Amino acid sequence: MRLKKPRFARPHLPLPVLFLLGFSSLAALAFVAVRWRYSGFPFYLFLVWNLFLAWMPLAAAWMVLHLRGLLPRLAVGSLWLLFLPNAPYILTDLLHLGRAPGAPLWFDLLLLLTYALTGLLLGFVSLAMLQNAVTGRYGQAAGWLFAISSLALSSYGVYVGRFLRWNSWDLLLRPGAVLGDTARLLGDPRPWLFSLALAGLLSASYALFALLPRLLYPAEHDHRRGNMHPAG
Repeated sequence: MRLKKPRFARPHLPLPVLFLLGFSSLAALAFVAVRWRYSGFPFYLFLVWNLFLAWMPLAAAWMVLHLRGLLPRLAVGSLWLLFLPNAPYILTDLLHLGRAPGAPLWFDLLLLLTYALTGLLLGFVSLAMLQNAVTGRYGQAAGWLFAISSLALSSYGVYVGRFLRWNSWDLLLRPGAVLGDTARLLGDPRPWLFSLALAGLLSASYALFALLPRLLYPAEHDHRRGNMHPAG
């Protein structure tokens, strides 16, 4: 008798998680609105666009898990990976702290941290959804390999976006120019050191994000195999 392969899992996105991500995003928007009103200058308005881009991986991950057919999943999954660096990218916007007058430094720090942490969580949730699907079909080792590899590629993507100033969609619109710029960096140790350091930070943070529910609620975790957190 021929055994069937396990079906591609479709972990749902719990409404409380979606609500918290939405609430955090609204709080981030409120920070920029208050600062604009207070200072009269919309210096941090670019963060609104960056946060919108950070939502794209979550939308793409949801589509991957609900599409039928291998080719559509691979196509949208490629877009997910292409836009995933936008989520941790907002961490690098902390470089702007102290560059704009008109508001207390502590206010700008809270503003930037709200955007950075919201973007990071959006990326982690989308990654957890897809990792859980990979784990359900191919096992835990494959699931974690998928997660760590995705974070490593995203870390290099953050470098390309921050220092080479390329956008995610430029790889689709101007692939030759993007690949040419990245190829010239192969002999430069700086992008590799940056990517390695960021990949380590993201991997450690994601592992804590993924395993914390099991540590805090071990009994409940055993009865919730279909949630968004990857099996540890």
